Amino acid sequence: MSTTLTFTDPDADATTIGSMSRDELTETGPDLLRESRKHEARTVLAAAALADRVYRERLAGQSEVEVWGSVIEHADKLARAEVSLQFTISRSKAGSWIALADLLKELPLIRATYLNGELSTNRVSIMARAAHRGADIDADTDTDTVDTGDESGMSFEEIVLDYGSRATTDPVLSQQLNAALISMNPDSVTEEREDIADLVGHVTITPDVAGHSSLDAVVPAHYGVFLTTQINALVDERTCLKDPRRVGSLRVIALGEITGVPGARLDCECGQDDCPKRGSGTDSNGSAETPSDAEDAAAWDDLLPEPADADAPDVELVEPVVEPEVPDPMDEPTPEEVPVAFGRALVVPGAPVLTVLKDPDGILVPRLQGYGPIDPDYAATLSEVAKTIHYPESVRTAGPLIPQISDRAQAPPADPTGHGGHTAPPPGALTYAPSAALRAEVLANDAWCRYPYCGMPSHLCDLDHWRPFNHTDPEAGGWTVLGDLIPLCRADHQRKHLAEWVPTLYTDRRVEWRSRWSGQVIVTYPR
Repeated sequence: MSTTLTFTDPDADATTIGSMSRDELTETGPDLLRESRKHEARTVLAAAALADRVYRERLAGQSEVEVWGSVIEHADKLARAEVSLQFTISRSKAGSWIALADLLKELPLIRATYLNGELSTNRVSIMARAAHRGADIDADTDTDTVDTGDESGMSFEEIVLDYGSRATTDPVLSQQLNAALISMNPDSVTEEREDIADLVGHVTITPDVAGHSSLDAVVPAHYGVFLTTQINALVDERTCLKDPRRVGSLRVIALGEITGVPGARLDCECGQDDCPKRGSGTDSNGSAETPSDAEDAAAWDDLLPEPADADAPDVELVEPVVEPEVPDPMDEPTPEEVPVAFGRALVVPGAPVLTVLKDPDGILVPRLQGYGPIDPDYAATLSEVAKTIHYPESVRTAGPLIPQISDRAQAPPADPTGHGGHTAPPPGALTYAPSAALRAEVLANDAWCRYPYCGMPSHLCDLDHWRPFNHTDPEAGGWTVLGDLIPLCRADHQRKHLAEWVPTLYTDRRVEWRSRWSGQVIVTYPR
């Protein structure tokens, strides 16, 4: 690390950093990050050690008969509280640090990598929890290694380290490790999913400040995907890019309308007379209902309370066999007696349907589009409510996820002409836009945007020609084939064309990104 920083004079260091060249910043920045991670790793271990001291001191001198549930729980809470006070962090964070340090005791490889500054605390937490789950699976199967298709075999901790070292976001890493666990022992993951539903599943709505509420929920994956696609579809259907509101605000209103909150209605507020979304998807009455929706609404309306007659006294509705009670007309009606206008839940017809990607041979891990890997039992359950499509042959040929580890023999670069190894253009190869079938095949091969450290799901990405498509002479440029297409989110698609980082596609669909400035190489993987 650069020796020009004092670490004692904040103003001087800030001035020094501001005057550094690009090359100096590229060298100094990562070194500073590594050092800060080293310090944080040791801080976590120190916090756990302090908690252990406090815990033991609290229980010292007590007989085994005196050490039982509530006493242990009190000592544990006291330890977390002391860590919270001494390290000036919340008790929740103190608890997470202590739990992480406890897991790392059984994971020497991950622990050493963490102490070496190569992993953030959040990332190592994801890895430690997955490795702990994998250790339980190893115990059930009486093996310490996983067959990864080579001669040596790897422990699950080594597999976790391999995935943790890749240029992925933390949510993507979590999905990859979950897929690895499913491929090793799907029954174990099924049991875990059922336990979470029984013990953790909930929807909590709590009052927040300034007339707002906070929502917190743990729901089945397909519930989350359904709500997400419905909200996104309604926002896209009703608002244009010139709407001045934040996307978050639009999503809140959309959620209200979808769930039938009275008065919740999403309309574009761009103020443009020629707004392309004005009246989009609605009839002359401003309703987004289809004919079948209208029939359902009529049936629903029959269940609503009759509107109050302004000239008639308020009457409380009771069972027909009982004489009604007629209150004094001079009394103000109570809130319970005021008729309520109920909203009606909305289903956006144009939203994508739930889709599950499955392997007919049962080897590859199923995926719920918009969520990620799911266990086979869950995929079978969703077959009644979701569209099922199968992994294409190109994905099944590549094999299961676990063998795709970085120390295996590397595949050669893809056809540099961008023709995907074809000697003659197959159907659609000379057309710029890929067919629906080809797009589906690319998305099945590549789960996320292929730019380093991007976690955008591939079904929300553009498909980019690795070797540029030649619009003047399509046969001379890159062809629209699997071997020349990779998914890139819109922002990274634009970055790729700036050529700051130049990609090389390999036949196993690895992408090697090389910095034009420094020659640094970062590799991304399809799954």
